Amino acid sequence: MDPNKVLWSVIGTNVGVYLLWQYAINSYKQFGDAHWLNIMRKHFISSPEAMHNGRYHTLLTSAFSHKSLDHLGLNMLVLYSIGQGVIEAIGASRFLILYAGAGITASLVAVGYRKYIRPLLEKEKYGSVMAITSFFACAYPRATFLVFFIVPMPAIAVVGLFAAYDIYQASTLEGGIVDSAAHIGGVAYGAGYWFLRVRPMLRAGRWRV
Repeated sequence: MDPNKVLWSVIGTNVGVYLLWQYAINSYKQFGDAHWLNIMRKHFISSPEAMHNGRYHTLLTSAFSHKSLDHLGLNMLVLYSIGQGVIEAIGASRFLILYAGAGITASLVAVGYRKYIRPLLEKEKYGSVMAITSFFACAYPRATFLVFFIVPMPAIAVVGLFAAYDIYQASTLEGGIVDSAAHIGGVAYGAGYWFLRVRPMLRAGRWRV
């Protein structure tokens, strides 16, 4: 598979789902028609309720779901910036497996967090691009990222800082436009794929980065 076509197909799918969200939201706001909004909520959001009703496909479809333009733009910028490097490291087909697997894992972590962990934290008063990013950081730890497009930092440090921030957000119930629990799941999946799958094969001389 052509790496460019694979990368742009993933980005295009994310953009397409975002446009569907916008159409659904605008149809509801302008005409009071909630039909498409209900469809998007039913099939593109992972939740304990979705799992209870057998909508397991939402574990994957939610990985392509962004309702805000800034969140979509940031994720697609990161994906475009490092996606080529990851595809070159593991190949286009494994890239798709990594992306899909990470999305499902991140969704499972987010659902588990909302169903089991968050209620405990509240009682006590106290999600695929992240996987690609953490995998890239493990494969190329000294690659330079520009934080806020200004401050140069090694990739492994940037991912570590973002992971620490997401853990803080999830543990303190701080609000935000992104699902911190899903991010944590994505980071863990990407790092796990590197250390458990790719790195052993590199040591055995069966893979190259």
